[in-house]
Amino acid sequence: MPGIPLRALVGPKSESYAAIKALCDLSESPISVADRSGKLLLGSALPDEHPGAVIESGGETMGFVVGSSPAAGALVLLLNHLAAREAESRSLGAEVLHLYREANLIEQLSEQLAALLDLEAVSQLALAQAQRLIPATQGCILVMETPESTLRIAANFGADSQRTASPLGADSAFVSSLLERGIAEIVNNCAADPRSQGAERDLGALIYAPLRAGQRTVGIIALANSEPSATYSAANLKLLNTIALQTAAAIANALLAVEMVGAAQSRAAFAAELQAASTVQQLLLQSASRSTPGFLIESVYLPASEVGGDFFFVAPAPDGSLTALVGDVSGKGLTAAMRVAMILGALRRETSHDPGEILFELNNALIAQGQLGFTTACCARIFPSGGYILANAGHIAPYLSGRELETPPSLPLGLVPMQSYELTHGELRPGDRMVLMSDGVPEARAASGELYGFDRLSDLVLQPAQQIAEAAQHFGQEDDITVLTIAIAQS
Repeated sequence: MPGIPLRALVGPKSESYAAIKALCDLSESPISVADRSGKLLLGSALPDEHPGAVIESGGETMGFVVGSSPAAGALVLLLNHLAAREAESRSLGAEVLHLYREANLIEQLSEQLAALLDLEAVSQLALAQAQRLIPATQGCILVMETPESTLRIAANFGADSQRTASPLGADSAFVSSLLERGIAEIVNNCAADPRSQGAERDLGALIYAPLRAGQRTVGIIALANSEPSATYSAANLKLLNTIALQTAAAIANALLAVEMVGAAQSRAAFAAELQAASTVQQLLLQSASRSTPGFLIESVYLPASEVGGDFFFVAPAPDGSLTALVGDVSGKGLTAAMRVAMILGALRRETSHDPGEILFELNNALIAQGQLGFTTACCARIFPSGGYILANAGHIAPYLSGRELETPPSLPLGLVPMQSYELTHGELRPGDRMVLMSDGVPEARAASGELYGFDRLSDLVLQPAQQIAEAAQHFGQEDDITVLTIAIAQS
C-alpha cells in the first residue's frame, strides 16, 4: 500500500486541522511541521538543522515536528495516532474492496458455470477463476465421472507438461489423503511433508480441496506455488473451498448431462434395434406362411410392442396335406424375438410333417440351446380329405367351428428333454373351420380389469381371423395376439 502523505493529516482540508492548529497556537514557543523531504507544512520557517521529533506510520518516516514546548511533544503523539488510524482505515478499505472483488468474481463464476454443461469447459473456467484469486504457478482439477472410475485431469495450467501437467497426479499421496478424509488442506513447505513424492517435493506450497456434490466426491481442485518461500493462508483455503463448492455442483450437472445424453442415445439405438427386429420378424412370419392349394387360410399377428413372442408357421406337404403351428415363447422384447427367429428357422429345416415328431424335435432343439425359458405350441396336420392330427405342447386348445377341441395335457417345449406329445385325431367337414390362436385373445383385459375370457370364444371364433384379433385388441390388448384359421377349399 502507498505511504500516507503527511499533508493529508495536517493540511487545511483535513478533519484534524483545526485541533492541530489550536495546539500549535497554545504553545509557548513556535512549532513547525515538515514532511520527510523537509517541506514546511505548518508553522514558521525551519532552522537549517532541525533535530525535530519523527512522525512515523508503519515504520516509515512521514515527517517531523520541530519545537521545544510540551505542546510539540503532544503534537507528535497526536500525529502518530492520526497516522495509525488513517493506515488502519486504508487497510480496512483495501480489505473490503478485495473481499468485494472476490465476492463479485465468485458470483460471476457461479453464473458462468450454471450456463455450462461441458465437463472440460466447467473445469477450465473454474480453474482460471481460482488462479485469478489465489496466487499459483500450477493448478489442476481432477475428476471422476463415476464412483468406480479413476481420477483424470479435466483442466490444468503450469507444471511439467512431460509428466502430468498438474501439481497432483491421481496416484499422489495427497490425493489419497483428501479422498480418505474429505477435508481441504494447506501444505506449506511441501519438501518437508512425508507425503510428497517426485515433483511435489519441488513445490513451495500446495492448497487443495475436494469437489463434493451431495454425498459424492466428484473430484479435486488443487493449486500450487513453486516459489520456495511461498505460503498459503486460511483465507486462501476458505476461498478455494467456496470455488470448490460452486465447481462441484457444475461438474455434477455436466456429468448428469453426459449421462442423460448417453441414455437418450442408448434409447434411440435400442428403439432402432427394436424397429429393425420388428421388420425382420414381420418378414419372417410372412415367409412362414407358404401357399397351400386346397385350403383357405387366414392369419393375423398383432404384437403388443415393437417385437413379440408369438409365431405361426404354415407349410404344405408333398401329399397335399397342410402343417400349421401356432406358438408363444416366454419373455418379452428382443430376447423373445430372437427365440422366435430360431424356432422359425428350425421349423423350416424340419422334414417331418407329423405334429408329434415336429414338437418332439423342436423341444430337443430348444433344450440344446440352454436356458431359453419355455415355449407353448399347438401343431396340426390337415389332409385334403378333411382328416386332421393334432399335438399340443401346453398351448391354448384349437377351436373347430366354435367348439373347443380337447387335447391331452402336456408340458411346454424347452423344459424336459426327449418329451413325447400325444396325437389327437379328427375331421373337418365341409364348412368347418379350425382356429388356432395365442392366449393374447382370451387374456385381453379391459380398463376395468375384466378379462375377455374363454366363455366368449365360442361365438368369437366363428368370425374371420381379422375380426377375432381386432375384437381382442379393442377389448384391451395386454399380450401378443395371433389368430390362424384353416378351412378346406370348396371345389
